This record gives sequence, structure tokens and C-alpha cells, in this order.
Amino acid sequence: MPHPLTHFIRHQSAPDNLPPAALTAAKAMLVNAAAVGLAGAAQPESFAITRFIQEMGGNGKCTLIGKGLRTSPVYAALANALMISLLDFDDQIIPGAAGPSAVAFPPAMAIGEIHGSPGAEVLAAFILGCELSAKLSDLLPPDTAQAVAAAAAAGCLLNLDAAPLESALVLAAGRAAAIPPVPPPAASSANLLPPADTARPPSDTATPARAYRQAQAAMQGSAAALLAQQGLTAAAGLSDLFPNANDRQIADHCAALGQPYALLDPGVTLKLYPCAAAAHPAIDAALQLMQQYRIGANDITAASVSATPAALAELPYPTPADSWQARHCLSYILAATLTWGHPLLDTFTDAAVQDRAVRRLMDAITVTAAEPPSPSIPYPCALTLSLTDGRQLQHRVEFARGGPQLPLTPEELDAKFLYCSRYILPPDHIDEAITNLRNLENIPNTTGLFSVLGG
Repeated sequence: MPHPLTHFIRHQSAPDNLPPAALTAAKAMLVNAAAVGLAGAAQPESFAITRFIQEMGGNGKCTLIGKGLRTSPVYAALANALMISLLDFDDQIIPGAAGPSAVAFPPAMAIGEIHGSPGAEVLAAFILGCELSAKLSDLLPPDTAQAVAAAAAAGCLLNLDAAPLESALVLAAGRAAAIPPVPPPAASSANLLPPADTARPPSDTATPARAYRQAQAAMQGSAAALLAQQGLTAAAGLSDLFPNANDRQIADHCAALGQPYALLDPGVTLKLYPCAAAAHPAIDAALQLMQQYRIGANDITAASVSATPAALAELPYPTPADSWQARHCLSYILAATLTWGHPLLDTFTDAAVQDRAVRRLMDAITVTAAEPPSPSIPYPCALTLSLTDGRQLQHRVEFARGGPQLPLTPEELDAKFLYCSRYILPPDHIDEAITNLRNLENIPNTTGLFSVLGG
């Protein structure tokens, strides 16, 4: 009898079994991922990884986003995943998966392009990767869950049979040596691993290393699927894939796959601002008060912002030393928003971080962790502004724009794509990419579509 995880990957996640709402959400995620990948292609870190690939002799037929170059599917997964996640501008499923598109899209794009796969199959593989990235992170370390998700997306497009698919998943998890599994603890609820990133130091999340972790997972999963296709087998089986979970937990998690899909419930956040999602409610609160009362930074003498303890754990820097830490510093993000308005990519540069006006306003901002979260409202935020005329303005935000409760409109997503790609793609390629990604399930061969993203 096939393992329930293998059964889901090979049968239940087939294109004909996907709900229309999941297809719609996934296509918006792909437009968003392509956009931020193009923005990432202009960053120094993307040139570093491109040079590395060229020096390694990574020849092939798979497009590097925004680079006008082709390489092998494994190196394409590595580079494209790094570029998508680099600027903290991609997507997130809260709680669950950070950057699911960065893990699922590059393997699906690379394998789909090299084999000329139909768009419907690429879309199904992408949805599968996002689902496993979100749902398996309770049973596996987050990086391992992402590598397994990438292997599943690639294996789906490679049409692997059950045995090689199992090998691909085990290889991706790094458990091919049949190491004896750790016996699960007796308590049924005590053996789940902590949520993603809880044990990582702030210095790891606020550097390009965060993007490299995503890139490693995408590359590792792609390589595992391709090696399994070539006949490399894993001595360990799927029973050893989850060493810290008991059979009941594994069965329950597999039964929950696609019931519903995580990109529908709890839903996906497509980031409107290039920084940690936990700061987005505060940004929206500031923009609302600025627009409603027609005020700017010169009108403000002090500000206080109250967020949840979990939000501040994702925003641990009281003062940023560089642009990477700035994306995880609530006082900087709020001061920059009150000074310049809607945060853009230029908001998070080393020069912007040292702006004197922003630094002065940062000193007048008080940050507290006094907002109570709830399962349905994880990041509420309350903002109070004290003005030079003596007034105090207050606004509370429960859901940020771009989240599942306030999703971006197609027009807003088009504008984001144009903003991210305007220096990389010619106008006709921008229109073609958006149109084809939104019509992906009807594209008979995706090779041409993905080559357009090369620039």
C-alpha cells in the first residue's frame, strides 16, 4: 500500500483535482514571484551567484531570471530561489511557510522549461510544493521541509513512480543513509518541532543567508528528484522521513494535505512592502494616518507603536546597522514610512538607513509588545502619533494589505511587477509574462514562457 504522502503527491495533487480558487491564488503567487525575482536579479548577491554558476560550468537549457543566461535545472533552482527571496518582497503563509514560492517555483520552472511541460502541470507542481512547504514544517525542521517540498514539485513534473519518488523525498531530507530514527516522545503534542525560525539568531535572518537557505532547499530538492530519476535509491523509506513524529501525527498531517490547501486557508500574503511581514500592519497604520490627516514627518513630535510579542520577535533590531537589519527593525520601518511614504526598494539601502531625518524620528518612536494576538489575527498593531499642534492621532490595524483578508488587486500586482521589472525586461516582455502567467493552465508548453523571464 503506498504511503499517504506519496499517494497525495502522485494522485490527489493532479491538475484535475485542484480547486479553481487554488489555481487563481497560485497564479497570483507566480506573478508576484517572477516580479520579485526580477528585482532580485539587479542586486549584487545575484551577480555573485551568477558568477559562481558560470565558473562551475553550469551549462544547460534553464533560464536564470533577469540574467539572459541559461544553466542546468539544479543551478537554475539555486539562483532563481535566491533572487526571489533575497529582498524579503516575496510571499508568506502565516503561520507555516516563509517564502513558499521561492522553494516551489524555481524547481517547477526549471523542470517545466527543460521538458516543455504543459502549464497546468507546472501549476499543479507549484501548488504541491507550496502545500508541503507549509504543512510539513510542523514535523520537520523548516529547511528540511522546504527541500522535501522542492523535491516533490520536481518529482511531480518528472512523473516519478512511487519508489523513485520516495527516494527523492528521502534524499532531499538528507536521510538516505538509513540512520535509525529517533523514537518519538510519548506525549502526542510534545514532539512537534517549533515553528520556523524560532531558534535562529537575528543575524541569520537579516542577511542574504536567509535567501541562501531558500536557495539551498530548492537546489537540494531539484537534485534529489533528478538523481532519483537516474536510479539513485535511498536505503531509508518514508517511515524514516519524520524521525521525531509518531505514526498518528504523520497520518494526520498527510490526511490534512489539500484539505484545504494552505494557500487558501490560512491563505497567502503577497508582500506589498519589501520587509518583514510582521511590520506591515504598522506601515498601513502610518500610511492611513498620513493620508487621512495630511501630515508628514515634520508634523510629528513622537510616536508609539504597539505590536505583538511574536511580531517583535521577527523585528528584533532596535537600531539597524545596515539595509538587511533595517528590514527587521520596526522603528526604522515606521520612521522611514512617516518620512518618505510607501516603503520601496530604495527605502532599504545603506544610504537610506543613515538618513539623518529618519534617524531623528526613530529616536522619537517607542515600541512596545502590548498587543494581544489571536489565531485569526496574528499581527495586530496600534499606532499613536503626537503632533506639533498638540493633537494625538491613533489607528489600529488588524490585517495588512496584501494578506489573505485584504489581497492585492490584479492592478496592484501588475503595478508591482512593472516596478520590479522595469529595468530588466522590455515592455512587451512584461506584458507577455503577466498575461501568460495569469493564463498558465492553458499554456501547452512552458519553455517559451519561462525564457521570457530571462530578460
